[in-house]
Amino acid sequence: MAQRKTISDVADRAGVSRSLVSAVLSGRKSTIRVSEETRKKVLQAAEEINYRPSLIAKGLLAKKSFLLAYICTGGGSWGVSTRLLRSIQNACLQHDYSLAVYPSDSLEEEARNLQAALERQVDGIIVSPLMNIDKTNELLFRNVAESGIPVVQIGESFSGIQGVTRDFFQIGRDAALMLAESGRCNIMMLTYDNYLDPKMGPASNAEFEGYCSVMEEYGFPVEVFPVQLSRASAGSNLSYKSSVTESCYLQLKTYLQKTKKQPDAFLASSNSLAYGAGFCCKDMSRTIPDDTAIISCSDDIVIPSMVLPSLSCFPLAAAEIGRAAVEQCLNSGKSEIIRIPQRYQENSSFSKDRKLGKVQ
Repeated sequence: MAQRKTISDVADRAGVSRSLVSAVLSGRKSTIRVSEETRKKVLQAAEEINYRPSLIAKGLLAKKSFLLAYICTGGGSWGVSTRLLRSIQNACLQHDYSLAVYPSDSLEEEARNLQAALERQVDGIIVSPLMNIDKTNELLFRNVAESGIPVVQIGESFSGIQGVTRDFFQIGRDAALMLAESGRCNIMMLTYDNYLDPKMGPASNAEFEGYCSVMEEYGFPVEVFPVQLSRASAGSNLSYKSSVTESCYLQLKTYLQKTKKQPDAFLASSNSLAYGAGFCCKDMSRTIPDDTAIISCSDDIVIPSMVLPSLSCFPLAAAEIGRAAVEQCLNSGKSEIIRIPQRYQENSSFSKDRKLGKVQ
């Protein structure tokens, strides 16, 4: 294994003193005067020997660890978790930071992970909070934030703590508006059973409010189908997302078989729920989107279009969320919630140019 290059090696290569090399590479103001020619010679020497500064030494100098912690749920949607993790990691690299990842499957483990991160003297903490029925570790994270260590939540489950979230109200409203404008008048919202609780189901609740605002404007009935999920936590079961689709399919099919008034559109809080509706349509010989249009508010999972038509959706803005979370963590100021503007991705389950099966 090759020996790590030091400042002394750079100094020998450039033919200058260690103190001069330190002044150049640190970028700090110094009493040592360095000409532009000498500065370039030092930087070239560092590049030629592949010198990499010691993170420990850099941290001692700046009184920082140059390390952020990401505390996330261990289960839930693998696709969403992976995209968020990658986006946060990329944002850290852009700021010359490293990232320590702590997945949690219970509130107790999340609390231990928080303590472990603090013991590593991280410069900030990003958290996708674990929600366990009516319990959270909100108080623990608030205490850390009040101690002066930046805490940034993904979402807005914790009051008084800064965070980054999607604009769920606007997503719910935009989706409902597109369906209404296409001529659909019996629009059913598929969501989770905590949608009336802004604390435990903030995303579903905000989407519901956006949906209701459009139904009221058009004079359409509010039709909500909350899928009942038998789970202790939305982040504690690796098979959680597949069970959501199955639960939605079974519960919705039973309901639709008993009701005469069939929805001509579904607005789903996630692809997991939307696919459940899609399978129901398939079983009942209803074509998508002619008989029933579907729009999803989040692309948490994706299945091949050979199984069901590709879903029109509002995809997770992972890159924007990760970048905003890291920047907020490193430039901690007000305890504000940043709402990421959402783009819409149209696929075959709905088209704004198609009205009830007729191309305009």
